[in-house]
Amino acid sequence: MELTQTLVNAFVVAAVGAILAAMFTGLRREFAAFRTEVKADIAELRGELKGDIAELRGEVKGDIGELRAELHEEVRGVRSDLTQVALAVGAPPRAQAEQ
Repeated sequence: MELTQTLVNAFVVAAVGAILAAMFTGLRREFAAFRTEVKADIAELRGELKGDIAELRGEVKGDIGELRAELHEEVRGVRSDLTQVALAVGAPPRAQAEQ
């Protein structure tokens, strides 16, 4: 009787062990598939972000170029106005640099 009970217990332990091993193997496969999927999503997002950043960088460079041109024109206008004021009050013209 004791031998039968020992064999039954051994069979139950082996069956539970096999079931747990199968479950963990399945979970391991699912985690591996999920990990691969997440890595692919991250790589895709990185590519999109790099493209968006490059696009924004180009827009910012263009905006800076426009602002520089506007500022240059404003400075040119102020210089012209100052020259006219200086000449109006009798200041002598500045000597031109030799080129």
